[in-house]
Amino acid sequence: MSEISVTSGYGLVAFFLIGLFGGAHCIGMCGPLVATYAERMETNNRWSGALTLYEVRQHTLFNLGRTISYALIGAIFGTAGALLYGTVGLAGILGPVQGAVGICIGVAILVMGVTRLAGYQQGAVEGIIAGTGIGSVFARTYTVISTRIDRWVNGIGIIGLGALHGLLPCMLLYPAFLYAFAQGSPVYGLLSLGALGLGTIPSVFLYGTVIQSVSARQRQVVHYGLGVLFIGLGYILLAMGLMRFGVMLPMPDIPYYQPIVESEVVT
Repeated sequence: MSEISVTSGYGLVAFFLIGLFGGAHCIGMCGPLVATYAERMETNNRWSGALTLYEVRQHTLFNLGRTISYALIGAIFGTAGALLYGTVGLAGILGPVQGAVGICIGVAILVMGVTRLAGYQQGAVEGIIAGTGIGSVFARTYTVISTRIDRWVNGIGIIGLGALHGLLPCMLLYPAFLYAFAQGSPVYGLLSLGALGLGTIPSVFLYGTVIQSVSARQRQVVHYGLGVLFIGLGYILLAMGLMRFGVMLPMPDIPYYQPIVESEVVT
């Protein structure tokens, strides 16, 4: 049998910081759409430079929709991992499968981090992923967003516009979703991706209301920083996976989350 341990607050703080420092990445991906929303919002003070309560509300609702979307998708990935671990646990092979999943996903996240540090453009990596057949989902999402901007931007429907962003290709979210899957906990997936979404709000909110440009140099610095963070996450998963096979790698002396552990069956 297996049980889920309490979610570590340290992990949630890490995801919040990833979102906070990765805000410039979000601006690079979502900036044009956010600028479009801002231009199409109905306001009488567009040329006065003053920010209205209406604009604050709409941008807040948009970011709330994004965060809810990230959290729900994180929960889905966590649920998928839990189902996998539950199935193999019944077959008595939980340990090896957890190890294999940790190693594979850890290596994948490490590669994503290294490509950032190496200076590869995020579009190239996302293009490879989109070319696996998921690209049509992204294309349809862009179509849905573009055809609903005028209809939803000036009402509560802007939450839906924000929520649709969870389906767009994003190298900030891919490693986080994979990490949630490897942890195998719906609750942890929900909370960790929710924390990441909350971390991105300041940058995206300011972009939509005050700032309208982020330099390429600033985005490049953020890519390097995210590369380091993703390498750290990938290494932890890789080390945890190898532990299942008796291979011990140095681990940071901090609490980390290990959601599923084998325990004795009480008869």
